[in-house]
Amino acid sequence: MKMRMSKIFQKTLLLNFILFGVISTSMSLVSALTLHNHMVDEYVSKGKAIASSIASSSVEILLNRDASTIQSMIDQFKDSDGAAYVYVQDSNGDIVSHTFVPEVPEILSKTSIHPNSISIRELKVAGRGEVIDITKPILAGMAGYVHVGMDKSIINKYVWAAIAKLQVVMFFIFWGSVFILYMMVKRISEPLNQLTEYAKKLSAHDFTAEIEITSKDEIGLLAGTMKNMAEELTTLISGLERAVGNATSELQDTLTYMEVIMDNLADGLLVVDINGKISVTNPALGELFGVTENELRGKDIRTFFPEEMTALFELVKGCEHEVYSSEIELTGRKTGKAVATPIHKMDEGDTPNICLGAVILVRDITYEKEVDNLKTDFISTVSHELRTPMTSILGFAKIIKKKLEKSVFPVCNAPDKKTERAINQVKDNIGIIVSEGQRLTELINDVLDIAKMESGKIDWKNVPIDISEVIETSVQTTTPLWKPQDLQMVVDVEENIPTIHGDRDRVMQVLVNLISNAVKFTASGSITCTARSHADEIMVSVSDTGSGISPEDQKKIFQRFKQAGDTLTGKPKGTGLGLPICKQIVDHHKGRIWVDSKLGEGSSFHFTLAIGVPDEETQIPAHITKAPLREGHLGSMDSPLIMVADDDPALNEFLSQVLEEEGYRIITVTNGQEAVETAKKRMPQLITMDLKMPVMDGAQAITALRQDPSTRHIPVIVISALAEGQQAGGDAALIKPIDEKRLVETIHGLLQEDLIMSDPCMVLGKENETPTENLLVICPGKINYCPPADLWTRVSSGFKGTIFITAELSTSLDLDRLSQTPDVQIVILPEN
Repeated sequence: MKMRMSKIFQKTLLLNFILFGVISTSMSLVSALTLHNHMVDEYVSKGKAIASSIASSSVEILLNRDASTIQSMIDQFKDSDGAAYVYVQDSNGDIVSHTFVPEVPEILSKTSIHPNSISIRELKVAGRGEVIDITKPILAGMAGYVHVGMDKSIINKYVWAAIAKLQVVMFFIFWGSVFILYMMVKRISEPLNQLTEYAKKLSAHDFTAEIEITSKDEIGLLAGTMKNMAEELTTLISGLERAVGNATSELQDTLTYMEVIMDNLADGLLVVDINGKISVTNPALGELFGVTENELRGKDIRTFFPEEMTALFELVKGCEHEVYSSEIELTGRKTGKAVATPIHKMDEGDTPNICLGAVILVRDITYEKEVDNLKTDFISTVSHELRTPMTSILGFAKIIKKKLEKSVFPVCNAPDKKTERAINQVKDNIGIIVSEGQRLTELINDVLDIAKMESGKIDWKNVPIDISEVIETSVQTTTPLWKPQDLQMVVDVEENIPTIHGDRDRVMQVLVNLISNAVKFTASGSITCTARSHADEIMVSVSDTGSGISPEDQKKIFQRFKQAGDTLTGKPKGTGLGLPICKQIVDHHKGRIWVDSKLGEGSSFHFTLAIGVPDEETQIPAHITKAPLREGHLGSMDSPLIMVADDDPALNEFLSQVLEEEGYRIITVTNGQEAVETAKKRMPQLITMDLKMPVMDGAQAITALRQDPSTRHIPVIVISALAEGQQAGGDAALIKPIDEKRLVETIHGLLQEDLIMSDPCMVLGKENETPTENLLVICPGKINYCPPADLWTRVSSGFKGTIFITAELSTSLDLDRLSQTPDVQIVILPEN
């Protein structure tokens, strides 16, 4: 019958076999060694007894040399158990008698030993094997020696026989123990096999299976426990199946809702894993980029989408807790905005732990972009158009103020207090009109500034910037603001701070604006400017100890036309465009700007600027190409004839009054074509030219005048609301609103008339490089020469007057910003 052995029995049998093997081997070795040593001792004792017996009986015989008697004596012992041989030597070592047949082995015949007492040695004798040779001296060796050899092979035979008997006994003991072991293991393994089969049924979800084990031992207890567990599992699994069914239904509903929502999203949805593989999209995304969902699924984001999308993914896959956005190009020359955020896996503490990828939403903003561009163009156009009436308003207000103060007020005798009060009110009102007109001009300039930044029409410079020098200059520029209020100004700039690249003047504009704001909101205390380098950027901070900004206001102060505080009461003066302009400048330099503030504890504005060499320095277009200065032809009349070309009647009237008061004859035209035709007929000594005019604009008119040999010599002053007026090709350019004093001084200079200017003159360049000899006539003894690099420092330090700039240098300066500086007039000098 084939017996099936259980795993336990197999392992136990192997262990039993090894154990019995070790025991059997150990017992055999110990028994053999013990028996061997015992028999050796016994044979040695027996050999000694034989040798002693022969030695004591053969003294006299040896002395008498009776060999036959000795031979008969030793023959009696040759048949003793274990005796291999016996032989007797005389005192000379010669063998007298022996029991060898047929002859004495060579090893014994040639060996002679002469011990003083019994000697024992082991020898290997040919034909006899290993023997124990026992030598006994007879009469202390004088009568000879007796040798008895005990055969060791008999000892080995007895030892091996004993080992064989022991192994037979161990064999029966081993198999007897195996049988007993099998019976014991069988009693244990059969219930265990039943438990195993029962467990398999449970694992196969067969919880109705039964097991028949009724023993009271541990196996029986285990069987009962498994039965109870099966019953509990039956209950639990039934509950889980119901819960899973409900959850599955809810999940299917949720997935359906999600699919419907994603499919009907107006925005394109793109989900990317950490390796850049696309996992989820929606139909809107395919429409925006002209691809299908099947084309995108499982593909790399870099294959189908523009670099801006790839750059967004690279930013957010770093798992920083920020949302990034970028404008991208869509199919059909449309514009989109992509917003990306990382996908985090939360750990047990609800803390983002592992980044799984990114979610990118793409929206078509083509229409919004067009509307925004229209809005920006509208603001820019309106702001430009406002400059023309502002020139008239400010000009006429100044003329009225001047005539009243010069001709009317001195001859007015106030007969009563009421008339005197009316005169004072007129003086104050005229002053208010002028100051408010100037403030309105600043507002227009701010609106133009941010409109140009948003429309991308501003020229950005890219030069090395020493941030410590910019901070020092900004502090000096704002000294008239904080010093009268007794505020403490602290500057803390890190030593050896790296150089950055960008538009130095615009960066200084940010600092000046932040310091000015700090002064507005700080009644007492200090203002601190700091600069520190961190990794690949520089962080600049402007902190104050003022009133602080509420959390609600902090959210909106970087929005256009938004300011901290009540918009109806207590609103600080300004346009609400300062901080948005700062943000535009900082964003252009790849930086960030933010505020930390608490009410009553002051505010800290921080902005960062990227460190590094620029990819390519921004190319600044040349502003103008100047015609050579021609000597004016005076008419036959005493006063020079000046033609004023402007389509605004009010401005024509204002310029006419200003110039007529200076003694010039005036003719006016309202468009460029009329200006060209009139110039050919009347040959004026100088022309003032607006740029934006109907029929033919000012730039076209100047080009026509320069191309005609009869009119190319006439000096032209461009008067425009545009800072780009320097590019129109005139001999000088003034930006609206016009200061009449600067206009008159410029005209005198171009006509080379003897005029001493009342305000300081500053020329960009070196004294030994005077751009024109006319300056010596216009500004005798009052010319300040200024290197171009120091221009803004001089202006920030409070310079007021006329700045003469050559056409070559004008291309590298921010003339738009310079023209907005109060009490500073710009004159562009032609090339020699």
